Parts: sequence; C-alpha cells; structure tokens
Amino acid sequence: MSQTTIDVTTPRGTMPTYVHRPDGDRPSARVVLFMDAPGIRPALFGYAERLVDAGYTAILPDLYYALDPADRPNPARLGSGDPEEFERMHKAVGQVQDDAVLEDTRLMLEAVPAGGEEAWGCIGFCMGGRLGLRAAEAFGTDIAAASLLHPARLVTDQPDSPHLEVERIHASLYFGFGENDSVTPLTTIPPLRDRLEEAGVAHRIDILAGAEHGFMMPGRDAYNEPAAEQAWAGTLTLLREQL
Repeated sequence: MSQTTIDVTTPRGTMPTYVHRPDGDRPSARVVLFMDAPGIRPALFGYAERLVDAGYTAILPDLYYALDPADRPNPARLGSGDPEEFERMHKAVGQVQDDAVLEDTRLMLEAVPAGGEEAWGCIGFCMGGRLGLRAAEAFGTDIAAASLLHPARLVTDQPDSPHLEVERIHASLYFGFGENDSVTPLTTIPPLRDRLEEAGVAHRIDILAGAEHGFMMPGRDAYNEPAAEQAWAGTLTLLREQL
C-alpha cells in the first residue's frame, strides 16, 4: 500500500487530501471518505487502509482545512468528554457548507485521477453522511455508490433538506443507522425511505441493534464493534456490486 498527501487548491485555500492506494498496477476504483465531526484521526485512516485491503483507492480529504487551527476540534479531548471541545466541534461543523464541499470534491477528483474504473464511490460518517448523499445527488452517473453510516441531518425541516432531492440520484445507496442514535432518530427513516422509493433509487437500509451515534468509530465511547462490522460488510457489498 502507498500513502501520499495531495494538496488540492480550492477557492478557500489548500485542502490536504490523504490518498491510499493498493500496491501494484492493478486498476482500483476510487472511494472518497467523507469524515465525521471529530475530524481526521487514526480511526479514519484505519478505514482507508481497510478499503485498500479490499482493492480500492481511498481518498480522505480534510474538510476542516479552511478553519483556523484554534477552531478545529481536538479528537483526544473529545474522547475525554471535554464539554468545551464538543462546543468547538459543533461550531466547526456549522462552518462546513455543502456546496463548498461538493466544489472541493470535484477539484479533488481532478487531482486524483482514476486508476481504473471512472465511476467512483463514497463513504460518509456522521456529517459526512449528509455530504455523501449530497454528492450522490450532485455527481449524476459519475458516482456509482454511496454508503452513509450513522449519518446526520439527512432529513430536516428546512427547504434544503437532502432527502428532498434524491430524485437526482443515479447511484446505489447503503444506509447504516444506529437503533439508539439520538442525533438521527429512527423517526427520520420513513420520510427518507418514502422519497427514495418514490424516486426509484436503489437502496438498502440497515438498523443496527443497540448502536448509538458514532458506532463505527474505534476510540469513541459509542463504538459498537458488531454493529460496525455489519455496516462495513454492507458497505463492501455495495462497492463490489457497483464499482
């Protein structure tokens, strides 16, 4: 496996992007990892490495790149339950705008050309789940698969709620929801499912028993290994079928 960092120039600055590729010359489809609210850390690199083991090129952009370093959350302090750090994290999330991330994603994909299959996929965690759904809506047939794991704010009461634009999607989707997710309660699933079915979007929804928000992430209190492995298996099935 090779690991490189590419600095992607955007209208907002320079976005560090971590690219993990399998060894050898075998073609490998690109899979973008949209990070969760705590930000770049070993847990995300771990999933990038697991994607490489499965035969994909993993692309992990730092979505907090435009923030002042003092405004970025510290994952270690978040893990200790520091309330000030949680407040900082929520403010940071509020500064990540959907349209900006989509523009940056387009520039990033130009900077990391396909090494095989032109169509790409994505995996989004937490806030990255919303961004992954936005990407599926924005990139048409260029994106073939999106896995959205303990996603946040897919269904809101705002006119820009992502679930209202799913008719634009050509990709196949996988959703992994935690049964006990207080950030994204199960009541948000029916309106999402209804819109997906009305639009004819191929999708699978798993509700992971006993799982809370953040169940995918080692190092967090919410980490639930059985739920995480079930969702990861669903993700890899999606990627194998579509890429």
